[in-house]
Amino acid sequence: MLSTFIQILLLLAIPRHSICTSGDTAGPGVIHARLSTSDLPAPYWPYRSFITEPDFHPPQISITKQPSATQGLVFLAQVPFVANYDPRTPGGLVVDEQGDPVYYNPITFTHRIQQLDEQNVYVYWTGGVAGNLIDGHGMGAVYILNQNYSRIATIALNDGTFVAGDSKQNQPYPSYVDLHEAQITPRGTIIVTAYNSTPFDLSSVGGPRQGWILDSQIYEIDIKTNKTLFRWSSIEHVHQLPLNRSHQLNPDGSIRNGKNATHPWDYLLTNSIAPLEPYDEGYLLSIRHSWDIVALNKNGTVKWILNGLDGGDFQPQDQNPSSFRWQHHVRPVREEHRGEELVMTVFDNHNNAFDNGTAQTTALTLALNTNTRVVRTVSSLHDPQDAIWALSQGSVQTLANDRTFVGYGQIPKLKEFDPQGKAVMVLRFGNDNQVGSYRSWLETGWSATPYWNPKFELAISSRNRYAVVMSWNGATADVCDGWIIYVGEERDALVPFASLRRQGFESTHETPFAVGSLGWLYLQVAAVNGIGNGVDGEPTEVRRSDVMDVKKRLEDDTLPSLSVTAIATNFPTSP
Repeated sequence: MLSTFIQILLLLAIPRHSICTSGDTAGPGVIHARLSTSDLPAPYWPYRSFITEPDFHPPQISITKQPSATQGLVFLAQVPFVANYDPRTPGGLVVDEQGDPVYYNPITFTHRIQQLDEQNVYVYWTGGVAGNLIDGHGMGAVYILNQNYSRIATIALNDGTFVAGDSKQNQPYPSYVDLHEAQITPRGTIIVTAYNSTPFDLSSVGGPRQGWILDSQIYEIDIKTNKTLFRWSSIEHVHQLPLNRSHQLNPDGSIRNGKNATHPWDYLLTNSIAPLEPYDEGYLLSIRHSWDIVALNKNGTVKWILNGLDGGDFQPQDQNPSSFRWQHHVRPVREEHRGEELVMTVFDNHNNAFDNGTAQTTALTLALNTNTRVVRTVSSLHDPQDAIWALSQGSVQTLANDRTFVGYGQIPKLKEFDPQGKAVMVLRFGNDNQVGSYRSWLETGWSATPYWNPKFELAISSRNRYAVVMSWNGATADVCDGWIIYVGEERDALVPFASLRRQGFESTHETPFAVGSLGWLYLQVAAVNGIGNGVDGEPTEVRRSDVMDVKKRLEDDTLPSLSVTAIATNFPTSP
């Protein structure tokens, strides 16, 4: 089922010879491979446009929420699943409680907030994809940025031994870190996945004796030194995870692919890894194609296996099977019963491209007694009013107060469930199976002050007046909650003209000046904090934009109209 190399269809590929060419920062100025979307068909889902960021066209976000829903920022990364679908701006998107964009990163497949040295950091992966976006794998790198979006670490793998498993075997990639996992640990390391197309005898499962397999690999890497501290290879442990465990088969029972290096057999597909600490030593793996959740010892040997079909090393409590299939994103979350049970969350897709429709996708919480080898289902979250069958991807995030945030992968929906299992927030950003988000997150503690300056532009309002439009991509509302507009006849002697509260991604102030009558020579805006907060004193200025030479700007070209920011709804919502 593997196709030739896919560059994540639109924007997400890295250049062959350079992962990033911006020095020690990431943001404006970062140079990555970028494909034009100008000749692509119109999107099926409504999108938005902005005057200050003309290349940014996020989807219209539909949010339904109860007052009890958690307040925070939602992190998703929209990726198309059909070749003729144009999401306008693929990549990472952060939105607030109203669905307004806060930050966009057009060159990532997955991104989130994690903690490093007790500080919040922004972590994202970028690269190319071999195979398809349902069961493919990545060749790229992980970037770790601070709260100014300045790069503090790059995680890369390239020891000269990797074979990508795509059609461009003679064009090596600068790094081979896979897209499926990038988990920072409390010990200052990061756990990532990688895949290597490897010659292997597949005759035991009906394949060619001189066949090819995707070796699923795990690396724990020291973030400061990029030194590998732990490496695990699936084919080096094939005696514990044999080939016949795989369900990645054709309808007649034959293996899918495996004939050559370009089309290797991905018999396992390890799609999540987490440290078992502090509950135990070792690692916890989700292996999609064998329906296994595997615990590894620190030396890489298999400690135990929980299988979604037959239980593996575990028996169900009270004969109540804890079944799952094609799962993603397994995480240990706590211990119960005086440490006798390990509790974990599992995104149970229960579906894939050729095996679907029998059971809906759920967010499972399972408790495993690793002494008695008994497993029980703590909860199985789904919305009875909205059955979902997610063929691929997805995530489960445990929030405070026994709440759960679920991203449905290939289905572009995100939901928050309260402790009673009721959906208190539903977010949608596209049509089912056309666009999705590999993993999604609800973050309550992210505060960011971008190192780049705010942007602004002059525009013409519907009343034919000049308007000032401003934005600061990536700035959170606790940092920038308003704006001050400065004007003057001398570049170095600008004075305040107007102030306004932040209105979303873009804020607009309509001036009293009709088109053709603007008397300012220079214009500048400042992002401020503390405007309209009821506290005495002036707001604190955070960052100013560049200064605009108004006369020169008016001579350059026609000013944009404010109507350009309207949501485009003249496209059908289904193909």
